[in-house]
Amino acid sequence: MILRNRLLRPGNTAGARGYIVYVCRIIKLIQTGRLLHLAACLGIMLFCTFCPLAMDAFYQKKWSHLAGYGWLTAYGFILPFFAELDALSRFQNYKQAKDLFYENGFNPRIANLYAGSRCQRDAAVVAAKDLGIGPEIIEHYQARGFKWYHVLPGVLFSRPGILLTRNYWQRTLFETRYTSRHFCL
Repeated sequence: MILRNRLLRPGNTAGARGYIVYVCRIIKLIQTGRLLHLAACLGIMLFCTFCPLAMDAFYQKKWSHLAGYGWLTAYGFILPFFAELDALSRFQNYKQAKDLFYENGFNPRIANLYAGSRCQRDAAVVAAKDLGIGPEIIEHYQARGFKWYHVLPGVLFSRPGILLTRNYWQRTLFETRYTSRHFCL
């Protein structure tokens, strides 16, 4: 509260602007990864639901129940980490796409850079909507045949072995930090 009051003091415009930029970053992070944040919430719910059941199965020595509940508990524990790392990577894609669309306008070649997965497309659409070219990119993705249920990356169906490569996981979970050239985000 004290920090907020100090930032929003009339004489401190740089601090107030910094506070607003920070809030806008959080809003854009939520918008670009809304499905991923939903997956993280689902993981937390799985963990909270099945952890007590797994503990009861352990204390009662019901090993078959423990195996099932334990697996669901572990999945619910790990899923939020993967989802949030992916959301941070999509935020980097958002910043890069916004710069590219700002410099070049709508270009199908730029839109195709972010057509790999639903989350990448969502990040590009949010960037395009910020610049007023949202309908063009949505129409482009629809023309390419993408539907609402095309969530998984298309490369997983053509080359499932890509899951075993370091490059795939680096681009999915650990996208390099991008600093925008034109915007405060």
